[in-house]
Amino acid sequence: MLIQNEEYKSATEYLFKAVQYDPDNEYFLYLLSKLYASNGSYTEALLSAKYLSDKYPENIEYLYHLAHLQSQVGNFGGAILSLNLMESLMGVNEVISVEKHALWLELGEKKLAERELLELIKSYPLNSDYLVYLGDFYIQQGDGARALETYNKVLTEFPANGLVYFSLANYYYQNKDIEAFKRNLTIAFSNPNIDLESKIKRITPFLMSMEAQDNPIKIYELEEFFNLIVATHPYESSIHVLQGNFLNHINKDSLAINSYETALLIDEQQPEVWHEYLLLLFSMEHKEKFFAESEKAVKLYPENGIFAYMAGFASMFVENNSEAVSYFNKSLNLSNDNNDFKSQIYGLLGDLYFGMEEKQKSFESYDKSLELKKDNVVVLNNYAYYLSLEGLELQKAEQMISKVIEFEPTNPTYLDTYAWVLFKRGKYLEALYIIEQAISNGGDEMGAVLEHYGDILYMNGNHEGALKYWNLALESEDEITDVLKKKIEKREYFAE
Repeated sequence: MLIQNEEYKSATEYLFKAVQYDPDNEYFLYLLSKLYASNGSYTEALLSAKYLSDKYPENIEYLYHLAHLQSQVGNFGGAILSLNLMESLMGVNEVISVEKHALWLELGEKKLAERELLELIKSYPLNSDYLVYLGDFYIQQGDGARALETYNKVLTEFPANGLVYFSLANYYYQNKDIEAFKRNLTIAFSNPNIDLESKIKRITPFLMSMEAQDNPIKIYELEEFFNLIVATHPYESSIHVLQGNFLNHINKDSLAINSYETALLIDEQQPEVWHEYLLLLFSMEHKEKFFAESEKAVKLYPENGIFAYMAGFASMFVENNSEAVSYFNKSLNLSNDNNDFKSQIYGLLGDLYFGMEEKQKSFESYDKSLELKKDNVVVLNNYAYYLSLEGLELQKAEQMISKVIEFEPTNPTYLDTYAWVLFKRGKYLEALYIIEQAISNGGDEMGAVLEHYGDILYMNGNHEGALKYWNLALESEDEITDVLKKKIEKREYFAE
């Protein structure tokens, strides 16, 4: 239990006592050594490990544990001796040979490091990957000629080996032959004999530096590489996800959606993919599809508040307000202590209830939203505007929208709300000053703002100006009131 809770110090103390009571219990000794290592007590860990390997000299696990500890403390020679003992019991083995190769390099013994790979090749002459490793070693040592000779041997004797093309690509890149570099990458990414993990490992560095000026692979070439990988591994969900992320990053949203859809068709149990997929559907305004897919996500993950939230948004898009309310309430119940998120949801519920003519529920929702986040500017704006439409608590509405303007003094929508609240309070001259700021900050292209400008001009005695802006509001084909045409026909202001 202590180990599971990562209470290693206490666990070590208890286990030390257990070893004192039962010093011949090899399991206790092995666990104690590992715990010492977890605590950084390598001297004690090594003493226990050495005791075990001496007492049980044919136990491979104990020998490997000892070699690992010796390597960690920089005793590379000791680690090699322990690995040699393992090799004497198991024979030449890839894991042992590769580790010994790395340790010899740490000691600066390049010839001995080379010998380890040569012995591995001699022991497994049909495994061509070991020849590739040898070629890569020559590249690391700056011996390009021997590297190319080794790679060519692989091509001649083992034509089915695919990994050699990645190594050849690296060789040509180092020799500044970019055309050959890309040609070999193309062969490798399209090679069915190379596993997907290796391909992902090779393409990832190019993805991480795709915006870098010195990246030899252009974005369109990365896209082609992805198509090659997908063509050879069509039933692997992970490559479709990675391709979708890449396409999303380069703003090819429709193609990214296709990749995510394929990934989810192969394996629908991927919540992070659902999240990206739904966000893209939302941004692309695929309303019906966004609604259907978000509902599917909620069914798959009924305890996920984000998916319920997205389903609420999707329901709003298809004008199913009662369903939206249901999903948003579900999301609230799953949101725990995320007050900012809950404030946003209550704000949306306020908007929905007002549109459903449930004004009391609307204002109660806005109040709950502001209790959780008092500076939620969207809610402050909408609450103030709807209060002004109803002619209720106008002083409170003015206080709220004044606070919004402190945060966003040039937002035409918020300036319009401020002007309208002032208008409803009979402060026509102040309203005119504010609505003109809204017009000069982009409101001249918004139907509601143009109509309100006309209303305010009218109440300030400028009836010709009012008629001009009412007509501009009508021509805008933007959001306008049902009484706008009547205002124009009668040349007179009528309340909404």
